[in-house]
Amino acid sequence: MKNILIAARTETACKAYAEMLDSSVFRVTEMTDAGAIRFLDLSSYSAALFSLPLADENGLALIEELHQRYDTPLGVIIKPDIPDRLLKRLVSANAYILKKPVSHSNLILAAELLSSFSDNNADMKEKIKELERKNSEIKLMARAKLILMQTRGLTEDEAHTQILHRAMNEQMSLDAVCKEIIREIRG
Repeated sequence: MKNILIAARTETACKAYAEMLDSSVFRVTEMTDAGAIRFLDLSSYSAALFSLPLADENGLALIEELHQRYDTPLGVIIKPDIPDRLLKRLVSANAYILKKPVSHSNLILAAELLSSFSDNNADMKEKIKELERKNSEIKLMARAKLILMQTRGLTEDEAHTQILHRAMNEQMSLDAVCKEIIREIRG
C-alpha cells in the first residue's frame, strides 16, 4: 500500500481526488491547510499531490519548502492560466505539473508515476549506501596493507594474504582485522 498525501483548497476537492485513486493501492491522507502540512513528516509518503491554491495560501512557498526538506515526489495541479514566473518556480522545485481539469486517468497516472519515483529513489539510496560501505572497506583494506608494507617490508600481495589469513584464523571480518592492524601500529 502506497501512502499518498492529497492537499487542496477544500475537503470536497480532496475527497474528489482521493476517490479517483484505488483504495487498495493508495492510502490517502487529505489536507487543506498548508500550515498543518508543514508539520507532517513527508518522508512517510510515497508521493504528495497538491491542488493549488490551498485554503490558507497559494502553496508555491510550501512546495518549495517541501522540495528542500524531503525526497518525496511532489505533484501539483494548477489552473491552465498560471503565469510563467510561477510555473518556473514549480519546475525549479521538481514538481510534476498537471493542469486543471485533471482527468481520472491522468490523476491515476500521476500518482503511479510519482510513487514509482519514490520507490526508485529508495532503491538508489540503498545502492548508494552499499557502495559507500564497500568504498569504506576498500579504503580500510588499502590503509592496513600500506601499514603492513611500510612496517614489515611486505609486498602488497603478501600484505593482502596476511590480512586474509588473519581474518580466517581469528574468525574475524576483514574490516575488524584491518582496524586492528591500524590500531596496533598507531599504538
